[in-house]
Amino acid sequence: MATLLRTKQNLLTLGLCVVFISVSFINSCKLSTEPDTDTDGTEPQEVTITGTVIDNSSGNAIESAVIRIKYDSTETGTTTDNLGKFTKKISIVGSKELKVIASKEGFSSDTASAFAIAGRETKVPTLKLSREAISTPSGKAASVILYSQSVTKIGVKESGDVEIAKITFQVQDSTGQPIDLTNSVTVNFQLGAKPDGGEYIFPLFAKTDNNGRASVNLVSGTKAGAIQIIAEVSIGTKIIRSKPVSISIHGGLPDAAHFSIAPASLNFPGFNISGIINPITAYVGDKYGNPVKPETAVYFTTTGGIIEGSILTNSSGNGSVNLFAADPRPIHPTLGAGFATITASTADETYATIKTNCLVLFSGVPATMSISPSSFDIPNGGSQYFTYVVGDQNGNPLAPGQNITVTVEGQDISARGELNINLPDTHSKAWTQFSFLVADSNDSLNVAKPVFIKVTTEGPNGKGGVSITGVAR
Repeated sequence: MATLLRTKQNLLTLGLCVVFISVSFINSCKLSTEPDTDTDGTEPQEVTITGTVIDNSSGNAIESAVIRIKYDSTETGTTTDNLGKFTKKISIVGSKELKVIASKEGFSSDTASAFAIAGRETKVPTLKLSREAISTPSGKAASVILYSQSVTKIGVKESGDVEIAKITFQVQDSTGQPIDLTNSVTVNFQLGAKPDGGEYIFPLFAKTDNNGRASVNLVSGTKAGAIQIIAEVSIGTKIIRSKPVSISIHGGLPDAAHFSIAPASLNFPGFNISGIINPITAYVGDKYGNPVKPETAVYFTTTGGIIEGSILTNSSGNGSVNLFAADPRPIHPTLGAGFATITASTADETYATIKTNCLVLFSGVPATMSISPSSFDIPNGGSQYFTYVVGDQNGNPLAPGQNITVTVEGQDISARGELNINLPDTHSKAWTQFSFLVADSNDSLNVAKPVFIKVTTEGPNGKGGVSITGVAR
């Protein structure tokens, strides 16, 4: 259509009058002020380029920054407004790769690339300018500070963890400015508190660079613990020191000889009651006897109740899970009902699985109770020895805190022995059998007098009791 219009203009210039009247032609044309989109790609079209320039440290807009836009062999430019924004229109054919450079006095320049397509708007990535440092000579060394450290913790030797840490100190003058090469000093390094496992530092001294910095490397030994590194500078007869820099040395991988678990309670009243919690703690050390590195995984299983599946060890090489009293109630193949085996597993430095276990007693209600002999006749001035049993329905000892009391009532009698017991935390069935002695304390009379003996228990497992009667003469 554009070619046809130019042809018609040429014909009119030559004085040739050509009239084209065609209804169909008129209906097929449209009048518009928009750019002709039926281009063949060889005509230049306008592109609007926009962007923003900011201060890299503060994020504030930078006004009056110079913007240079380069493409092919062409360069054009503009400046930013008070909002740090810029707009520039150019004409291109097809598409172009643009290089946009922002600069301003007192700042380092920044460059961004953008892809422009003819007839479209192009947004340039945000340009960030950093203020240029003003270099002034430093003063003499006045203080030593920690500048950086590669890590805050390392592993013991052969742990499979990082074993070397790099610590960089900076020497500053009295204004806090890093000393330059003109005022360079030698920094001496030394260890403060340490675990004494063969750890060491190198080099023992170093000269500061143009930024006042000097670095030292710490290499771990075979023991875990906290270690301190100190930097010193001698200025005449005066010594300036850094504050001690602490780095933790953690243990290595688990070792079977240093792997164990233990319950908070060897015996808890979980055979009949659900939901009672008994924490189980894993203690994991490496082959040097140090706590393993933090977040070592330990997995748990149980033959009774329900147990949380795993933990990650802390800096002391331990961690706890909860054992819940629930079904199934345990039955041990050797020890019988009530005893559960808790097993923990992890992996050692050879990637082999290592395991350890412990026993936990789920004790029940105080259902096994008896006194022997069940009948008695204590002679005048004589005595009688009694044994009694207090246990749960499986014949196992009751839980810690369960109290057992023996009461003896009668005229002219006395009792001694295991009359008041507070049970300890135990698996042993020895803590189900007890004894006491009842004696006739008046041998001047030989008259039968009734005696009442009662054994009661109360505590976490519940209440229970048994009693017998007899005579004393």
